[in-house]
Amino acid sequence: MNSVSSLAQQFKPFLDWNKPRIELLAMLIVAILKKRTVNWTQLITTFPTTVKGDSCYRRVQRFFCEVSFDQNTIALLIAHLFAPNEPWTLSMDRTNWMFGVFKINILYLAINYKGMSIPLLWTLLDKKGNSNTTERIELMDRFLKIFPTQRVKRLLADREFKGKEWLKYLITNNWAFCLRVANNTKVPNKHKNQEVPVCRIFSLAVGEQMVLQKPRKVWGQMVYLAAARAGEELMVVICNAEPSTAIADYLQRWQIETMFQALKGRGFNMEATCLKSREKMSKLLAILALTFCWSYKTGEYINEERPIKVKAHGRKAQTLFRAGLDHLQRILDNVDLWLEELSIVIEIFFEPRWGKAS
Repeated sequence: MNSVSSLAQQFKPFLDWNKPRIELLAMLIVAILKKRTVNWTQLITTFPTTVKGDSCYRRVQRFFCEVSFDQNTIALLIAHLFAPNEPWTLSMDRTNWMFGVFKINILYLAINYKGMSIPLLWTLLDKKGNSNTTERIELMDRFLKIFPTQRVKRLLADREFKGKEWLKYLITNNWAFCLRVANNTKVPNKHKNQEVPVCRIFSLAVGEQMVLQKPRKVWGQMVYLAAARAGEELMVVICNAEPSTAIADYLQRWQIETMFQALKGRGFNMEATCLKSREKMSKLLAILALTFCWSYKTGEYINEERPIKVKAHGRKAQTLFRAGLDHLQRILDNVDLWLEELSIVIEIFFEPRWGKAS
């Protein structure tokens, strides 16, 4: 069994591409798993061909220049392969790094799932620094267009995602959300005769939590407030529903941070890319999202067959993602010895998870 041809065969029903392009997609996914990097020079050394390296490199260049990646199609494919059937908890966050003087700045919308978010939609920002309200709304509207009937439990976002127009958009469009706010955010006091920093509303000792039973006006909108103090810093969140679970729900935002770790140094080393085109970078992110899904789903399979050891602190010795990545690399490096297992993990990758009627 050839890993590339078997993978390409499974992709055919989902992608309106010709055979060579689908095969190159499969080659890139296999190469990323083997090399754990996105550096083209290293990836082409794994290609199953006798063609010279320069020709392989040019083929990859043409692929990123010519092939059209429809993000709607990719998002639906990711959801079909990996998204849970129950209402989704979404996390929005941004990751960035410098390549020389070129700033790579990515705004992500991801689905929380068993300790690590699933990359679903993204925007390459053409600037440094925080996203603005227009960019966030555009990302959310894309989600609504692609997944109009999908129920969402919560949208989670950190202190960067603030502002009057942003909050108005979420409430107007009936998004259930849980957002952390800066401690100097002004809110009315209990007498409603003065605005004070939100940190003055909550007087909590370490380990304590508090929920205000009545909503207060933040950025022009009536929302519920909840707070917790796990250490020195007070954490305050706002939400528009179910304030009693706001803190617990918001704490699940860390799952998108583990996703970033998987895409970067603890997985695919996406910061090693030399791409300076945002269009090409978006295509690379689509390939990484698919590779991520295969790794994580394989990790679930490994954990079911041979449960990953749980350490004394209560966490697994490996994340499901890392267990799957290690297993796939071992299979792909020794395909002749793992033919049956290769067939199993490819079947697992393309096993549908999500029903559109959810």
